[in-house]
Amino acid sequence: MSETPIPVPLRHRPTVGGLVVPWITVQMPDGRYRFGAIDADRLRTAFIDHLCQICGEQMSRLFVFAMRTVDFERLISTEPAMHPECARYSVTACPMIAGNMTHYHAQASDAPESAGDPHGARPGHRAHEWRLLWTTGYRTTLDPRTRTPAAEIPIELLQRVQRIKPPTPDR
Repeated sequence: MSETPIPVPLRHRPTVGGLVVPWITVQMPDGRYRFGAIDADRLRTAFIDHLCQICGEQMSRLFVFAMRTVDFERLISTEPAMHPECARYSVTACPMIAGNMTHYHAQASDAPESAGDPHGARPGHRAHEWRLLWTTGYRTTLDPRTRTPAAEIPIELLQRVQRIKPPTPDR
């Protein structure tokens, strides 16, 4: 598998194994980053202050959300928005969003202050299909299912929806 080129706006971010570490990713006490675990404080800050979850910079007038089908149906994103360029990078670089993983990691996050799967429902389960949603705004809310910070996308602000390839089937 070839390495995904890192766009210029993301070159300030740390990398692990050739992948950019998203700004919302948990950093463990020993300095390692825990891909798939979300820093609860940064998650909240990104939603409230309109920061990109990947680069950590201020969002402009176009927000791109990566949403699982279950969240798309509700128009509630449990992950903060991204700049269009950061979203393009994520669609190819993130193995989960790109559909290259068939299942979530079997073990729940051991990261302190982690958010994203507060009830531990994902470990070992089949990966979800993802979509990208372009919108001109959102409302900060609490996800009714998890009571964690989220973005509610008003239908009138929705600009475009792109289906990302489904997870690679088990072989």
